[in-house]
Amino acid sequence: MRTPQRSQAVTSAPRSRQEDRASRLRIYVIVMLFRIAAFPLSVWALLSGHIIIGSLLAVAAVLIPSLAVMLANNVDHRSGMQAPRSPVRALPPGPDRT
Repeated sequence: MRTPQRSQAVTSAPRSRQEDRASRLRIYVIVMLFRIAAFPLSVWALLSGHIIIGSLLAVAAVLIPSLAVMLANNVDHRSGMQAPRSPVRALPPGPDRT
């Protein structure tokens, strides 16, 4: 006797490893590009007399690499083993007609 196979629900399917890696790499590159721009802008602002802006950009340039690494290491932990959710199964039982 055959056992019925579960159908894969689209919402529970995990992303492929290539998609997940590409997404994390894209986020890392965007954050590091901001850091590359923040460092020379902070030097320029400090030399121009804009102490507060220069200090904020310098702090951002120092702290952003750790943030970028944390975002890049954030792997998609969704598992594809969830049961499909059917709206029919979620309905309450009908009224008792006795």
